[in-house]
Amino acid sequence: MKDIIVWYQGGSGGFFIYYYLLASDSNIVAKRNNLYLGFGQNKKMLDSDFYLMFQLNRSLAYWKHDEIWPLDDVIHSNNTRQIFLNCSSKLKTNLDASTSITINPYISDKDKWLKIQFAKRCWDFLDFPKNNYSEAEAKNFYNKIYEITPKNSKIQSADYHFDFLQFLQDKNQRQQLCDQLNIQMNSRMEDYLSHYIKCHGTFYHKLTH
Repeated sequence: MKDIIVWYQGGSGGFFIYYYLLASDSNIVAKRNNLYLGFGQNKKMLDSDFYLMFQLNRSLAYWKHDEIWPLDDVIHSNNTRQIFLNCSSKLKTNLDASTSITINPYISDKDKWLKIQFAKRCWDFLDFPKNNYSEAEAKNFYNKIYEITPKNSKIQSADYHFDFLQFLQDKNQRQQLCDQLNIQMNSRMEDYLSHYIKCHGTFYHKLTH
């Protein structure tokens, strides 16, 4: 029974995928502090973490403000699959791809990926000011990042790839991921999805239309 590594580059939806999969009624778990999220009564804590991290009516510039990272400590169990987050172009040395399936949400268009990064002040825009900057400063910084950014955020060596923006819009894409991991889609997962999209206001609609 393989563990799951969500392997992504910043601004590609990895954290949402982590919560989306933990919301399933499956044996997927994550370790946070000394607790295990993802099954039984700890679904309440999972809900609490999810709605704390993804808050309505908060500026996207503060998107990373309440991130709650899981631990990489391995849970040795024959009955569960542990899920890990790996936000990097390279896999962490303490994560074992040979005993895991690596899934990669990615943004297929460079301009859209950079717009997400800028809006959420993540990845290459992490240290750009959230306010008190000029349009010229933003444009100059954006252009510099554009020159060094690959055409998309895809991790070629991952086992399974999917376009994150399509995933948000197309239930068939979500079902394909569930089939890949042998889990059943449920109402909590889709409630998380609806809430996540609402947290972006009109941002994703403008980005994809």
